[in-house]
Amino acid sequence: MAAKHRKASSFWEMDEARRDPPRTCAVSGKRMYSNEREANATAAHRMTDRESAPVQLRTYKCLYCGAWHLTSKDA
Repeated sequence: MAAKHRKASSFWEMDEARRDPPRTCAVSGKRMYSNEREANATAAHRMTDRESAPVQLRTYKCLYCGAWHLTSKDA
């Protein structure tokens, strides 16, 4: 009887590595950023994609959850 061969796998394969889902605000449903710097960095990064980026993204501190969110609406 022939022995079955398994594909050797490393401990950290991309299929197995999963990120935790982002935390979202219970009221707005928006992604929560822990500080303004992180939110601004994400906004700047998202606006570099010329095909799908909104014209403007700004950050604001949520009155409900206290975290920072992104919006494309004017202040």
